[in-house]
Amino acid sequence: MKSVKTHIVTSTVLCALTLAVTLAARGALPEQVPMQWGLTGEASSFWPRDAVVFGVPAACVAINLLVSARLAGRGEERVAMYYIAPAVALVACAVIVFLGTR
Repeated sequence: MKSVKTHIVTSTVLCALTLAVTLAARGALPEQVPMQWGLTGEASSFWPRDAVVFGVPAACVAINLLVSARLAGRGEERVAMYYIAPAVALVACAVIVFLGTR
């Protein structure tokens, strides 16, 4: 069985892949990326493109490190728990890029 440190490093690298996704889509994203939509389907909140490209991946890595530290601190043995945050981060990033480029 892999060590906890290996799972933390691997899950953090997976979270960092969101930077590759946002950098690849940077040219297609508008200057103001829609981040929230109202009931009518119109965008009601926008973030600057660079905040999305660099801020979202940074937040994903930070959240993953906090969650992983908590899991390691309580001796979590279920390996899948270390990979929930990266999975959510990658899906959320893909959705943000998809909706931002529409």
